[in-house]
Amino acid sequence: MSDQRRGAVITGAAGDLGRDLAESFLRDGYVVFGADVMPQPPIEGLVAVTLDVTDRAAVFALAARAAAETRLECWINAAGIFLTVPVPAASEADWQRIIAVNLTGVFHGCAAALDVLSRAGGGRIVNIGSVSGQIGGVGVHPAYGASKAGVHSLTKTYALEGARHGVLCNAVAPSLLDGSMSRIFSVAQRERLARTNPLGRMGRVGEVTRVVRFLADLGQTFVNGAVVPVNGGSYMPS
Repeated sequence: MSDQRRGAVITGAAGDLGRDLAESFLRDGYVVFGADVMPQPPIEGLVAVTLDVTDRAAVFALAARAAAETRLECWINAAGIFLTVPVPAASEADWQRIIAVNLTGVFHGCAAALDVLSRAGGGRIVNIGSVSGQIGGVGVHPAYGASKAGVHSLTKTYALEGARHGVLCNAVAPSLLDGSMSRIFSVAQRERLARTNPLGRMGRVGEVTRVVRFLADLGQTFVNGAVVPVNGGSYMPS
């Protein structure tokens, strides 16, 4: 039986956004299960879990553990792979790897989260999509945008199913953020990307964290199936 400590699961917790999200939830007193295949820097209070999100059994085991040890409120699917490559040079092997992590991994996370949260009476799922899933892009492996478009669709499917059980599922679709992901590009490329944004800069990790926190809050009771653009106005879906 779980105790009354509020719980959150974050996959991709070793990345810039995952780490910022974990720190945000920890500041508010949550028990955070930070899951990643990569080693994680120590953060006081974080329950670091080594997890490959493509391993469905392991994902479901984490969900069961989090639900048993805490009053689990939310699950955030933030694990992902981003690979820069000219589109004509994109390999099938990288396609398979990116789809496995970015899309199948989110499928496993949504399924595991829905299973435990619905039995607990409700909760929140937030998926990390991308503006690339809305408009595509060049210079990035085509599997990236394809996987994120799939994440957006998965979000709507689990929103429809989860609504029957008090589980709301939403996504955020950030543009390129200032951090380790953007440093894959050259300085000149980053400056050009910043100039093309209406705000004249790249996004900041904390700006995405604040939107995720809103969507993950149990006090948020009527946004469901949304893909929230966090892109400075670079793309405005109707």
